[in-house]
Amino acid sequence: MIKRRIACILLILSAILLYFFANETVTLALLLALIAMPLASVGMLALSGKKLRLSLTDSEVLSEKPVMKLSLKNESIIPVALAELEITCENLRTGETDSDIIQTSLGIKGRKEMDFEMQSGHAGMYRVSVTNAVVMDPLMLLSKSVSCDDSRFITVMPELFDVQMSYGSDAALLENDRSADSRRGEDPGDVRGIREYVPGDPVRNIHWKLSEKTNKVLVKELGAPITDQFLLILGNASERSSDPEALEAIASVFASLVETLRQDNVSLTIAWSDAMTGRAVVRKIQDEEELRLATEEYLAAPAAAQGAFANIDRNIADARYAHVVIVCGKIPAGLEAIANGCSVTVLLNGTSGITTENNVKVIGFENDTYREDLAGMVV
Repeated sequence: MIKRRIACILLILSAILLYFFANETVTLALLLALIAMPLASVGMLALSGKKLRLSLTDSEVLSEKPVMKLSLKNESIIPVALAELEITCENLRTGETDSDIIQTSLGIKGRKEMDFEMQSGHAGMYRVSVTNAVVMDPLMLLSKSVSCDDSRFITVMPELFDVQMSYGSDAALLENDRSADSRRGEDPGDVRGIREYVPGDPVRNIHWKLSEKTNKVLVKELGAPITDQFLLILGNASERSSDPEALEAIASVFASLVETLRQDNVSLTIAWSDAMTGRAVVRKIQDEEELRLATEEYLAAPAAAQGAFANIDRNIADARYAHVVIVCGKIPAGLEAIANGCSVTVLLNGTSGITTENNVKVIGFENDTYREDLAGMVV
């Protein structure tokens, strides 16, 4: 744009010199034309773009290759010679940001719709917005900003794969086993053990007599029917926030596990940590709509504090699950409180092999080989 201004000024100066040395009608007409053209161009810029409307719509909500539709409408009788739009895509989960420039023109009362293919690098919830919009005069000497605060959110799914896992005896519970269980989780007479109080335990379960004798706050462990076979936890700890490839691998493993369990008709609850509140978000998945909404939520969740899952309220998980599976980059703190007596499998990013510690099975997987690392695993 600066070069065009310089060229325009040089042309006008040349015409002035030409008219000075050759004072003729032709040179005067040339000089007036060279002065009038940029003035008319700038005048058109002052009048154009006042009624320019911009809007973004998403073509697909869940897509591996999302496409946004950019709509422009010029409601004025003054054409828009050139509009330059900067579209920014921000991944809320990984923090990555990318932008692109789109240029177009609009005639009198003109309207255009253009497909904009997002350059999505990794899975997550993307905020797509027009962060900068300007219109230029026909000679592209000057520009002015156009207001646009429109933005849209679109979810980019991670790549899914066939986990090919099998279930151990403690996880493979039949539906009738769960419904026929005679344990009374709400019956204070059905005491299965005594242990020390853990923050989050219901006050009604405190064993007051023993607490007075031992000078410790003790609670009664009540029998509870199994209401869900699996609790699947996405560990989005801050230790992996600077590694988008690790976040991608963790998301792919987690989403693939959810899909596999759904296909096997396993009753499923999923959880992840909320970076804003520092607590766990728990969602029971019973149909496709609940899964879609939960997917949009956890793929929008950025890295959070490490201790979030230790705050899972026992009133939310009022019964033990058959199995807890955690997909993470670091084993969460307070794993005992998370498990609540369940069998636990940790799928740990950045390691390899299978180990068992304190009755917790740890299966490692790497960013590039997680399909092979987890093939045939038993939970």
